[in-house]
Amino acid sequence: MLLNIVIKNYALIEALNIDLDPGLNVITGETGAGKSIVIDALTLLLGQRGNKSNIRHGADKMVVQGLFDIDGNQAVSAKLAEFGIEPEDGRLILTREIDTKGKNVCRADGIIITVTQLRAIGDNLIDIHGQHEHQSLFQRENHRHFLDDFGGDPARELLNDVAGDAARLKELSQKIRGLEKDEREMERQKEMFLYELKEIRAAKLIDGEEESLESDKKILVNSEQLFRSANEAYQVLNGDENAYQTALLALLTELGDRIRDISEIDSGFKAYDAVVESAYQELENLSFEIRSYIDGIDFDMNNLDEVEKRLGVITGLKRKYGSSISEILEYGALLEERLSGLINRDEQIEKFQKQYKKILRDYESRANALHEMRKKSGQVFKEALERELKDLAMEKTVVQVQISQEKKLISPKGQDQVEFLISVNPGVPPKPLRKIASGGEISRIMLSIKSIFGDRDRIQTMIFDEIDTGISGRTAQAVAEKVFELSKTHQIICITHLPQIASMADKHFLVEKKSDDDSVEVNFGPLGERERQNELARMLSGAEVTQTTLDHAAEMLEMTKKLKKTK
Repeated sequence: MLLNIVIKNYALIEALNIDLDPGLNVITGETGAGKSIVIDALTLLLGQRGNKSNIRHGADKMVVQGLFDIDGNQAVSAKLAEFGIEPEDGRLILTREIDTKGKNVCRADGIIITVTQLRAIGDNLIDIHGQHEHQSLFQRENHRHFLDDFGGDPARELLNDVAGDAARLKELSQKIRGLEKDEREMERQKEMFLYELKEIRAAKLIDGEEESLESDKKILVNSEQLFRSANEAYQVLNGDENAYQTALLALLTELGDRIRDISEIDSGFKAYDAVVESAYQELENLSFEIRSYIDGIDFDMNNLDEVEKRLGVITGLKRKYGSSISEILEYGALLEERLSGLINRDEQIEKFQKQYKKILRDYESRANALHEMRKKSGQVFKEALERELKDLAMEKTVVQVQISQEKKLISPKGQDQVEFLISVNPGVPPKPLRKIASGGEISRIMLSIKSIFGDRDRIQTMIFDEIDTGISGRTAQAVAEKVFELSKTHQIICITHLPQIASMADKHFLVEKKSDDDSVEVNFGPLGERERQNELARMLSGAEVTQTTLDHAAEMLEMTKKLKKTK
C-alpha cells in the first residue's frame, strides 16, 4: 500500500508531503480546485507517460516520490528481484524526476531503472479507476478478462494451457505452410543448396588446414635463406672445407682433454669432465639434426605453386561461406540439413501434420473445459453482481453473462466470446451495457465488480477518481457504505463530491486553489474534526455554509461513526 507521497513542482503544486491511511482516504474540494492533480502526479510513479509541460512555472524539474509497503506483495517482489533490487523491511521507495529538457530519471530504492521497468512494478502496486476506466466496461473484449479473473487460479492455469497449445499450433501451422509453398521456389533453393554443398565438399577442407598451409608457404618462400643459415650453423659446429674456422665440436674435444689433465692432478675438478662431455653430445646431436634439416629443404617451386593454389581455393570459399574453415564447414552442415528438409519435405509435412492434429485435440479438449468453467463462473458472477447491485439501489437489475463458443477458433484466449448484458428496468430484456446503463449506473456496476473481486484482487491500493458521478440521495449512501466495506480489505483513495462518501473517511484531505496577482497554487492537507465538519457542510449546502448545514454535517459524522462500528 501507499504510505507516503512527496510531490515537488508538479503543475500547481510547489511542495507536498502526504501520509496516507491504510483504510479509506477521501479527497474533496471545490470543482476546479485541482483534486485530480495528486492522482495525475501519482500516475508518473506507475510508469505512465510524463510531460515536461507539467513542470511548475519557474522550476527546473518536477519530482514525485512514493513510499510503499510491499510486505506480502509477491508480484512486486518478483519484479524487483528480476531487476536486481533488494528492498529492506518490506518497504519500497519509487522516485521519478522530469526536467525542462524532457530528461526522465526513475529510481527504485535509489537504483536507476527504466520507465518500462517502473511501469512493470507500478502495475502491481495501484489500481486506478476513473471516469475513463468505466469505458472498459463498454468494450466486449474486456468482459472475458473480467470473467477469467473471477475464475481465479483454476481459470488462469487452464487459460495458460490453452495459450500454450494455441502457440504451438501457430508454430506448426507456419512450418507446414512454409514447406507447402511454391514448388518452383523449392526447386530453385534445392539447386542452389546442391551447388554450394558440392563446392564445399569438393574442397575437402580440414579444420586448421589454412594455418598449416600458411606455415608451409612461409618456409617455401624463404627456402634459400633457410638453407644458407642452416649450412652456416653446421659449419660453426663442424668447420668448413677450407678450414677457415675451427669447428666448435673440435674445440670442445680439446677442452675435454684439458679438463681431464687438470682433474688428474686435482680430483675436485673431475666433475667438470662430465659437463663438457654432456655439452659435446648435445651439440653433436644438434649437428645431426641440422644436417638432416639441410637435406630436407625443398627448393621445388612447383610445391610453392600448389600451396598458393590451395590457399586461393580456401580464400574463395571464405568469401562466400564464412570467415574461417570451421565456419565454412558449419555452413556445409547447415546446407545438408536444409537440403534434407527439402528432399524429405513430404515426410516433414506428414510429421508436422500428425503433431498438429494431436495438439489440436488437446487444445479443443482444454478449450471446451475452459468454456464449461466460464459458464459456471458466469453464473456465480451474475448472482454475485446482482446481489452487489441490490445493495446499491439497483435491486431490479438483471445481469446476463452471455458466452458463445466458436468451435473452429484457435486463440490464446480460447474459443469463447463473452459479453455482459444488463437490464435495469423490469420487463426490458438484457442488452449490452453501452446501450442501457447511465453514467451513475456504470459507476455502481464498476464499484460492484471491484467489491466482488475484493478478496481475489492482489493489488492492495485502489484509487477511485470521481466514480460517484450521477448519483445522489439514498444511492449515494449505499455507494458510500460499499466503498467503506472495500476499504476493510484494501487501501482506498477516493476523490468525491459526495458528502456521504466523505463522511466515511478514515482520513479526509481538502484541496484548495489559492491565487494572487503573481501566482496560483494548490494546497492539499488533512482535516481535523472541526475542519471535516465545515467541509461536509459545504458539500451539503453547495453554497453558503449555515448553522443548519453545520448541524447536519455533525449529525452525519456521528451517524457514520456508529455505522462503522456495526459494519
